[in-house]
Amino acid sequence: MNAQTAPELSVAPPVSLGRYRLYHWQDGTFWIAMPQGKAEVPLVGVNAPLSPITLTTSHEHHALFVRNLDARKGEAALWDERVIDNVPVRWEILLEEQDGDLCMQMHFLSYGSLQAEVHFLLNLDDESLTRIFSCAHPSALIETARHTISIVTLQPATPACLRQEGEERLVWTLPPASLHQQSLHLRVHVQPCEQKGEAPVQHVEYRGSLFVPEAFSASSLKLRAAAQSAVALLLNPDRQAHLAEDQVVLWVAPGDRRFSAFTIAAAKALLDWRRFSGEESAAWTARLAMNSAMEFQVLNAQNANSGACWDTVDEHKQGADITGRRRFNLHRNAQLFQHLLLLHRDTGSELSVRVAFNGISWLLLKRGATGRYDGANVLPDGTVERGDGRGIMGAIVSVMCTAYGLTETEAYIHGANRLAEYLLRDCCQPLSPGSVMSAELPPSLQDDVFAASSIIQGLARLYRAYPHEQWRDGALRMAQWLRLWQIQADLEGVGEAGEVLAGERSPGGFVDASIEAARGALWAFSLQRDTRWFAYATRALHTAAGYLDPLAGFPDAKLAYPDHVHALALFVRAYLHWLLSIPALAPEVECDPDLLVCRYGNRIFVPEPSLWQSVRVQARGLIDWVALACPATHDVLVAVLTDGSSGAAQVHAGEHRQLATDLIGGDTGAIYPLHPVPGVGSVGVYILQA
Repeated sequence: MNAQTAPELSVAPPVSLGRYRLYHWQDGTFWIAMPQGKAEVPLVGVNAPLSPITLTTSHEHHALFVRNLDARKGEAALWDERVIDNVPVRWEILLEEQDGDLCMQMHFLSYGSLQAEVHFLLNLDDESLTRIFSCAHPSALIETARHTISIVTLQPATPACLRQEGEERLVWTLPPASLHQQSLHLRVHVQPCEQKGEAPVQHVEYRGSLFVPEAFSASSLKLRAAAQSAVALLLNPDRQAHLAEDQVVLWVAPGDRRFSAFTIAAAKALLDWRRFSGEESAAWTARLAMNSAMEFQVLNAQNANSGACWDTVDEHKQGADITGRRRFNLHRNAQLFQHLLLLHRDTGSELSVRVAFNGISWLLLKRGATGRYDGANVLPDGTVERGDGRGIMGAIVSVMCTAYGLTETEAYIHGANRLAEYLLRDCCQPLSPGSVMSAELPPSLQDDVFAASSIIQGLARLYRAYPHEQWRDGALRMAQWLRLWQIQADLEGVGEAGEVLAGERSPGGFVDASIEAARGALWAFSLQRDTRWFAYATRALHTAAGYLDPLAGFPDAKLAYPDHVHALALFVRAYLHWLLSIPALAPEVECDPDLLVCRYGNRIFVPEPSLWQSVRVQARGLIDWVALACPATHDVLVAVLTDGSSGAAQVHAGEHRQLATDLIGGDTGAIYPLHPVPGVGSVGVYILQA
């Protein structure tokens, strides 16, 4: 292939990319050359009839071309799209010059779970001598008469996935994985040959060490697809059972023939999901699940634990906690009653509120003589097991705040204040106001992410009810400690214990602990607009989602509570909270994850199922977006989050919504700019006026 023949074959003239030229043909192939005087030096490209990308699923093989070309000043995108296994898939090859080198990225945007192996083919100039070297990154060296060309992958690969086929072709093979994890980043460096026979291996290794792997990118996995998989698992008939004609209960886990009390948490998650997507099957399952609340509750006025709920019940309606012991867990009960109160607020269900207030009465009776909780578990005779109960008090503060919001009964908010004052004095104030060292952590909380996250959420909800600075300060001090826990994002395999989240004091971790850490960080972000909280939450959710098998849940991963219903429901609600937090990256926008609304000035924006289907957002490296509607003005709030590879987005939300106000930049027009946010990517938040 000689690039000088390109004008005869190409419909469009070559695209200038700095000191490079891109030739693109209608058959989907392309070639990149570098002008050298009056001639051109061919570098890399793809010749017909070979497709540049081949994709292999479990049962099909696809040849993918790049038939479309979008060019801007200094950059170009080759792309196409197709429906594969009923999943819309778009692939792009992005090309631009950076510091004199040619950067080439290939990635996929798909809207569903699709496992595939990808081969990306690059032809070399047929007059070149090619060799492959082993270094920190898989690399190729091309020696021509005038230049030395190194091609370096910017992702490490073990074993090396860049290999040579024949004499003229490089093949990059990506292992089978979800398309949301498939990405390739090459950098082509060209330099003149000063002396024949100079050390090419040193040159390639130098380039390999110079372009170190980029920091964690949230584009490695699309959270919406993972949340859709979690919802599908909750709706799976094989995971459901009927204790009565109008009741649905969910099995605790695959192979565990017990029913989970967190069927109620799943009901809340499914109702919230329906508010965004309009999926009626989710609402129907949620309403049947709500009717099962009493199946888990002790209803006997003579029983010392009347009002308490078992973690699980079996087919004979015999209850136990999640470990199989005959006792009640205060933390899980508090979470359950919180979900029931929120369900009552959403649906008006009298059954939900009756079960919840019976349970709250039981919680209040289990306080010790000092008004605090002296343990985490309650035995069948009503006694509280001795131990430290501080871990569950944050969850109880949240329940009391929600109950106060529904009834305006002062007793609930007074109880929340007393517990919060104890948490501040004993757990939060001993910690430093800035960076928290692990040595400062109270021993009883050093291994409990759930307790720390519950404290953050409880104090944050109390701060919303009574905005005293002490509640905010205490929540942020605890959140600083939460950041000591390191998220392990290795998705190639699960460790022996399924480690996902690990801290300085504990080498192990859990999938649902990662989700809970994300929830705590998102609440901290609502209190302090520090994007590091949002970035930490994003990474934690992506890590947990990497272990979410679309067919089995978290089959090989360790759960702190071995209850898949709890983990799946927790993930869906955390994802929706994360989604609503994207608009809050703009000044003056606030999100309320309990009400599922965003506020901007005197306007309130709520989910609208029609927007889920009608709004279309396009941007390079698109990760996720959310669209909310204002019922009073019919304006639409759109928030877009990308991985930073694009400077603008395209938003289509109807013929009459062309102009938008950029809430970050402040401009109004038909351009939707994306603004870089350190550690997050690029963000755009817009209001489209009706």
